[in-house]
Amino acid sequence: MQSCRCGAVIQGERRTAARIPAHRVDPVTHMRGHDERVHGDRRHPDHALGAAGEDAAARWLIRRGWRVLARGWRAAGGEIDIVAERRGVVAACEVKTRTTVHPHAPPISHAQRGRLARAAQAWQARHPAYSGHALRPDLIIVVPHGPRWDITRIEDIAPDDGWAS
Repeated sequence: MQSCRCGAVIQGERRTAARIPAHRVDPVTHMRGHDERVHGDRRHPDHALGAAGEDAAARWLIRRGWRVLARGWRAAGGEIDIVAERRGVVAACEVKTRTTVHPHAPPISHAQRGRLARAAQAWQARHPAYSGHALRPDLIIVVPHGPRWDITRIEDIAPDDGWAS
């Protein structure tokens, strides 16, 4: 049985009579951290929407065969919302959750793309097992529509200033 130190049992695992947990969690949401789940999300409602969008994006990637390696990874003056791997490619994903999509408004600035690219390079440098993988910054746009999410992925949003993977 796979469980966390907080007593949560990861979904898909069987319960035993000896230990019935107080709650079950989805493996994607469980990665968000113990304190937020147990003590509640005290952040601004927009942050809660963003976190839900990141969870939806992670599930979307997993359903398409990607393996999520990290979430909310910070370094080099930037943050990577999701690091995922599939078939020799490591994608450093920036997730933007929007209630509406404005077709003429860029979802991510040049400076943000640069920070994502630097953080992605730092992640790969700290994880030598993935040094031979191609590294690519991706953008995932998530828009909630009732109980479902519209998700769009834009591959390779590297800045135009000579960033190399």
